[in-house]
Amino acid sequence: MKRRVLTLLMIIVLIFTLAGCIKNEETTDGGLDSSGDAEDGKFEDTGIYPVTITDDTGRQITIEEMPKRLVSTVPGNTEIIFGIGKGENLVGVSAYCNYPEEALEIEKIGDYDGPDTELIIGLDPDVVFGSWMSNDVVARLEDEGIIVVLVDPGNLEETYETMLIIGDVVGASEEADQMVSNLKAKQEMIMKRVSGYEAKTVFFEIWDDPLTAAGPGSFHHELITLANGVNIAGDTGSPYPEYSPNELIAENPQVYLTADDGFKTAEEIFAREGYDNIEAIETEQLFMLNQDIVSRKGPRMIEALEKIAAAIHPEAFNEK
Repeated sequence: MKRRVLTLLMIIVLIFTLAGCIKNEETTDGGLDSSGDAEDGKFEDTGIYPVTITDDTGRQITIEEMPKRLVSTVPGNTEIIFGIGKGENLVGVSAYCNYPEEALEIEKIGDYDGPDTELIIGLDPDVVFGSWMSNDVVARLEDEGIIVVLVDPGNLEETYETMLIIGDVVGASEEADQMVSNLKAKQEMIMKRVSGYEAKTVFFEIWDDPLTAAGPGSFHHELITLANGVNIAGDTGSPYPEYSPNELIAENPQVYLTADDGFKTAEEIFAREGYDNIEAIETEQLFMLNQDIVSRKGPRMIEALEKIAAAIHPEAFNEK
């Protein structure tokens, strides 16, 4: 991904705050929490516009003025927007956008596989953030004068870049820069904390039937690697390879991770035939992780890294 290109004669450090807002306070997720008047009155043009960014489809998009009404069809983007202090300007989000709690009160525009185009248009947004949309949907929205920005990060570094792009679009570049800086610092701290321990073998179950693992190129594989774990599916050549139970038993991982997605329980996994021969099961190193936290590419991805690191190397987090 390419970061924005500011179409100004001079590019200066973007240290702008919103007029009419109280002083920003840093939040625990690495972002900034800002208060201000709701609706369109929250924004005041800071003079950085027009701004041009390149989204993940390769389209160069120019935003001529500060956007006042935002729609997000992806939970990760919604969390980013809240994290940089622009949540009050969201007028529509997907049905899956459940964090922070304020997102639950925003009008739902469908899911990110099939947002309701006409409902979005009826909300009169200035910008719609998504991960994927058909060309027809993009054209329909653009015909109504709505700017569409599609960002679909695949890893941590791309997610950091997405944060910067979103910050540029909505006039919160300083807040986005601070979020990225905070999250990167916490990432480095976690990695340093586990670096002195011997790496453990890990299996991350994505789906149970057929048994599917997180493989190379997946977000979960990256988190395992950064947490000083060795993904036993790391050499499969597929981001989501299928595994037979016999293959899993033969590879005998020391740590077993999966998401608490409502389709399986720890008791069911422990009871699977032959699983008592797996070291992770025998030693009760099975961890059911919050589905949203370990799957969303947004401000909580470093919380996901910390939880995975603590599962693999609990001794590193038990030290006084």
